[in-house]
Amino acid sequence: MFKLDAVSYRMAEKTLLHPIDLSLDHGQMVGLIGHNGSGKSTLLKLMARQLKPSSGQVTLEGKDLHQWGDRPLAREVAYLPQQPPATDGLTARELVRFGRYPWHGALGRFSPEDAKQVSQAMALTDTEIFGDRSVDELSGGERQRVWLAMLLAQNARFLLLDEPTSALDVAHQIEVLSLVRKLGKELDIGVVVVLHDINMAAGFCDHLVALHSGRLLTQGSPDELMNPQTLKDIYGVTMSILAHPHREGARIAVA
Repeated sequence: MFKLDAVSYRMAEKTLLHPIDLSLDHGQMVGLIGHNGSGKSTLLKLMARQLKPSSGQVTLEGKDLHQWGDRPLAREVAYLPQQPPATDGLTARELVRFGRYPWHGALGRFSPEDAKQVSQAMALTDTEIFGDRSVDELSGGERQRVWLAMLLAQNARFLLLDEPTSALDVAHQIEVLSLVRKLGKELDIGVVVVLHDINMAAGFCDHLVALHSGRLLTQGSPDELMNPQTLKDIYGVTMSILAHPHREGARIAVA
């Protein structure tokens, strides 16, 4: 379990995240929502140990995050930033193989188990067909599936994804989020994802955490948050809630 106890983050004289308490467990897909600058990416970076809290404590399985060694932590937590690193002409399979680094190290020998995990990750994400192609040549949706395959090859128990659909069209957003949700459930992985689109967040996440101006505004199931007053509090605009035209019981927000 991830647990945040009174965690805050300040940069110079500005507080980007006010003290927040939060618990996140395996097997759930949790969406971080809110307006730009609300603190979503800051919170995710604190969980990924990309930033150190100014106060409070982040723990994983009861142990302070900053007491974990780099490789043991990478076996538990896989992080995909908003702008992934350049792939420099790597093929899809070569990129996915990087996911095995926490298990064998930079100078370690790539074992049959590593090869098995890479093949399994590519099969789960349906990316075997891209194996020998340069990642730079793939479409946005195809690239995201390859990055997901790399994270799965890492065998981590938590996936932290910062706006994984921001550069995708609607069809590919649905494809990627459907895949993330499916894999999270099948593999009992905890997923924390930053999303801007409230309808995508409500449609794919089990639990939503809403931030506003660096503060935890509210959290709950999509059904609990999908009402006009709560959405106005989160985004500052009036929205109407309509029945989803294709999914029974689901709702969508319209500005």
